[in-house]
Amino acid sequence: MKIHFIGCEGASMKVLMRLAAARGARVSGSDMLLNGHDAAFVGDADTVVYSSAVSPNNPELVYARGHGLHILSRAEYLGEVAAQYACTVAVAGSHGKTTCTAMLWSIFEPFDATVHLGGEYNGRGGHVGGKRFFITEACEYKRNFLHLSPRISVVLNVELDHTDYYRDLDDITSAFSVFSHSAPLRVVCADDAAAAPLRDGAYTGFGIDTPCEFRAADIVYGREGARFTLLRAGKPLGEIRLRVMGRHNVYNALAAAAAAFCAGLDFAAVKRGLENFTGVKRRQEYLCTYAGCDVFSDYAHHPREIESTLSCLREAGYGRIGVAFEPHTYTRTQSLCGAFCSALRKFDDILLSDIYAAREDPIAGVSSGMLCRSIMDAGGTARCFATFFELNEAAERCMRKDAAFVYCGAGTIDAAARSFCENNA
Repeated sequence: MKIHFIGCEGASMKVLMRLAAARGARVSGSDMLLNGHDAAFVGDADTVVYSSAVSPNNPELVYARGHGLHILSRAEYLGEVAAQYACTVAVAGSHGKTTCTAMLWSIFEPFDATVHLGGEYNGRGGHVGGKRFFITEACEYKRNFLHLSPRISVVLNVELDHTDYYRDLDDITSAFSVFSHSAPLRVVCADDAAAAPLRDGAYTGFGIDTPCEFRAADIVYGREGARFTLLRAGKPLGEIRLRVMGRHNVYNALAAAAAAFCAGLDFAAVKRGLENFTGVKRRQEYLCTYAGCDVFSDYAHHPREIESTLSCLREAGYGRIGVAFEPHTYTRTQSLCGAFCSALRKFDDILLSDIYAAREDPIAGVSSGMLCRSIMDAGGTARCFATFFELNEAAERCMRKDAAFVYCGAGTIDAAARSFCENNA
């Protein structure tokens, strides 16, 4: 069998190609970042798998439909792959799923788990391992995670996002509920208010503020990472010293611990895995220090994620914190403008780049300038920049000793962050 992957440079698609090859399939791929798109690339493929970034009129998809080939979305193919494993652990959530999945990867490493990640951990986006455990992110966009039938489902949090698809919070919550209940073993955050409809029947809860099966106590935050005592049913199991910062990473660690216990692992395996975990690329990733200011790159592109990033850096003891933010998609910027304004204006310096369109066409009147004006109308100060070169020049002037500066966004802002550090090493 030959499988052709359209949009093969995406993080998920890269792993799926490797998994297909490991299962004995011949594989090929195309991507605008690699070789463009042409019907000829499909060749003698039997099956075509396409990513959500691929348009319906993509020439390769058109060819596949016209020739009656077996066509699967990325999410459908991931569901087929996951079904081949004895125990699939699927991690969903509006925020944190890449980090939590990578934490599980670290915990399950001695068991040679196969891993599918939507980011990069230790230079890799996943691992082709044994057939017992399959650890995967579960993406909520367009209800993609409903193609999975995991043994263990994990829901970290629920928040309104992907407003180009979901009507409102109730709509996205209902999707998370269906996903959660698709598994016989369910892990759900006990502190997340929007996840309340998921906390019914039998489930394993994790949290900090609410009594539940897995809780963190005696939490200490610092620049070297957070540490806490893991409680199970109120009884201390031992201390865990993370090498990543922030309250949100304590939640990620608690979720990973709860899922690991559901899979039959013990505290020793959980402690070893979590304490060996060093963080995912572009998740509060330290890049360099310039003029005494620590520079970070972060994937945050939702108001709550931005607030978590700021909170994490405050907990770590940074006094002054600046941000360079690249808004991600026009629909998200438009529908969550007020929440973005509220989150961003808490930074000491606010620099904005143009909106990263991703899969979308522009919307009239929606721009970084609109967000900038909202921040200024609310009493903050923000500046917009048309190029990363201009943005980095402004960032340099913002940096102070013992401060932090973070480049935030899910698009191309990471390139600006790395260019800054390379040019100011």
